[in-house]
Amino acid sequence: MFSRLATLFVVGGVAARALWLAWQYYFAGGPRYRVESAMIALVIIGSIIVALRRGDPHVDDAPDAAVPRWWLAVGVVAAPALYSGAIGLGFLSDDYTLRDMAQSNGLGSGTGWFFRPVPLLLWRGLLAAADTPVSLHLLNLLLHGVNAYLVALLGRAMGMRREVALGAAALFLTFPALAEAVVWAAGIQDVLMTTIALGVVVLCAKESPGRGRIALICALLIVGFGSKETAVCIPALIALCWVTREGVSRNWKLYAAIAAVTALYLAIRLPMGIGGDYLGAPTRYFFKQMIVVAFGTLAAPWRDPSSTYERWQAFIAISLVVLLLVHACVTWGRSDDRAHRAVRLALWVLAAIAPVFTLFFVGPTLEGSRYLYLASCAWSLLLADLIATASTPLSNRSLVFGGSVAVIVLVFAVSVQREVGVWRQAADLRDLVLADARTALDRSGCVRAAFTSVPDSVNGAYVFRNGFPEALGVPVTDREAASPECRFTWVDDRFSRSR
Repeated sequence: MFSRLATLFVVGGVAARALWLAWQYYFAGGPRYRVESAMIALVIIGSIIVALRRGDPHVDDAPDAAVPRWWLAVGVVAAPALYSGAIGLGFLSDDYTLRDMAQSNGLGSGTGWFFRPVPLLLWRGLLAAADTPVSLHLLNLLLHGVNAYLVALLGRAMGMRREVALGAAALFLTFPALAEAVVWAAGIQDVLMTTIALGVVVLCAKESPGRGRIALICALLIVGFGSKETAVCIPALIALCWVTREGVSRNWKLYAAIAAVTALYLAIRLPMGIGGDYLGAPTRYFFKQMIVVAFGTLAAPWRDPSSTYERWQAFIAISLVVLLLVHACVTWGRSDDRAHRAVRLALWVLAAIAPVFTLFFVGPTLEGSRYLYLASCAWSLLLADLIATASTPLSNRSLVFGGSVAVIVLVFAVSVQREVGVWRQAADLRDLVLADARTALDRSGCVRAAFTSVPDSVNGAYVFRNGFPEALGVPVTDREAASPECRFTWVDDRFSRSR
């Protein structure tokens, strides 16, 4: 009893400081780095305390009930319903480039390191059936629903109660920071790669898989590598979830096959070259920032608050995470299965973003948040597990857990609608830009033209960072090459001809 009170005093003091600094940041203009340092200190001190306490490994945390298969149907219906406003957005930015690549003979094989044929093959088939972006947006939404179901399967395989695993699936489905990957058609690369990653990890949960399952796992792994090069983290995710000394001895054929497929992929892929801006030597500061940005965005998955309501929303989210961490630090011990699971899920987050560590950054408007799509699977499971841990001592724990998750899901769902609205603004600006560019060309009579200062994005939603030449369909657009007859610059919501 005394030990627990002492722990609560120490951890509570560090947590109170973190909350005070968060209050200062959101409401009094305090610096963000102090909040980051306080949160890191809380995690470090809490981890040390948990490691020093033996704890109780026997927790009633995994009854036999499996996740019903009909929850797959729930996911693939709920995702399009939640993101219904994204279905008619059309193409934006990279979508135009990817569409041309998908319809070309080489499927973008000249792109070197960023050659991702599997999503392009899917696009090619869908565009051949119906040359409309609607089918591509629906594909993203359906895969997102499938991923939510796979998150539930993964949670159940890792020993969570069924209700906790389903709660994690609901949190993942409505997570606001995933809008970039789900709404933007080009996000298919991250969404599909995550489908494969989750599927492979879940399939590896079975002990002593037969030849058929090993062959299926290897085939899916190859598809994942062809979806996005960051799928190279999948073997690490498998190791985090399932590898033990006994497991390696028992399932050595499976792990040997996975290692062989991964080695073959790297042998083929690495000679394609890695851009100088893509891979560099990590530094201690960069590693610290990667952790802070990743977990900071996951803990408060909204764009930087600009209103009082949004500040309160972010502060309450941070406070919830801090309180859940304090409860876990006070109740868990090093032999507690939930503590081991929490460590594995936290490491999953880092492993998922490690392959893009030099590119990884999430801006204040959630720009770049697609890099967190795979990581958010583990975060949703971790968050649900922490809520379940906090509700365990209560007699009506299922009701408390379900109510808590329902409130969070409701807030998340409203936030998703706001994010979709931002992408609709980007689509409206795209239509305005293309219409004015075509009008400018018609009036000038120019065959070749250069367009400059073309809108890049709207509040983090891409408009024409790439793809403007393909969208407009003229020989020369955003470059000065080939001596263009006319030059137009986007000024005051229209193109003005430059002399």
